[in-house]
Amino acid sequence: MWKLLFELSDRFFAVIPVKKWRTFLRGTVLFDYRNKLNALLYARPDLKRKKMRLAKGGGSLVFIFDCETFKVRKHHHESSTFNRFFREKRITDALRPFCSLQIPNIEFFTSNNFVFYKSDYIPGKLLVAIPTWKIKKYQKQISEQLAEFVYKKSFANPTEIEDLKTTPNEPGFSWIHGDMCSNILVDPKTMKITGIIDWEWAGYKETVLEFRGLVRVRKKMQRIGLDKSTLVAYQQIIDKN
Repeated sequence: MWKLLFELSDRFFAVIPVKKWRTFLRGTVLFDYRNKLNALLYARPDLKRKKMRLAKGGGSLVFIFDCETFKVRKHHHESSTFNRFFREKRITDALRPFCSLQIPNIEFFTSNNFVFYKSDYIPGKLLVAIPTWKIKKYQKQISEQLAEFVYKKSFANPTEIEDLKTTPNEPGFSWIHGDMCSNILVDPKTMKITGIIDWEWAGYKETVLEFRGLVRVRKKMQRIGLDKSTLVAYQQIIDKN
């Protein structure tokens, strides 16, 4: 859907006679979509434009191909984007051995002054896009998977990212994703979680914030009570261990 919308909008803006207006609209409405896609295809000529799908996240455009995804910031500043992506890569690389769910394996590169974040494609559909009745039907299963994920990750203390901690080691603190609400992928048939994406807001914080992050910006998840059911499942794991 996003690809069609952006392609049609780009063609519409192309007939605007004043160049500065065309540039302004393409930059503000489409986030410089055309130049970013061309930069990606220049760096990776093996990718087929016709097979590309487009997703739009909170701060990024994501170009999706068969087995790879390429993320680029909507509002691109090369140095700050590089720093964001590098920090996310360091955290995910360090935490991957401790995670019970798949998380992105990140690489990044520059093309035409745009910094691209490449990761293997994790199949699935965003949990927030699944109908409420279906989430409720599988809520126990989902909560148990999330609780196991948080529990195992809470023991992670990799030395290679010690410098990224803004708080000293304290009881009740751990490395958290921080924004899971919109970034949980599930198999729409089995409703099993296939991965957790977008670790931009990860950090060393109070573990309880991970549960709040499950509903923080989604009223749908608040109504379902995913934070509460996951916290109950998490406590059950603690009691067993």
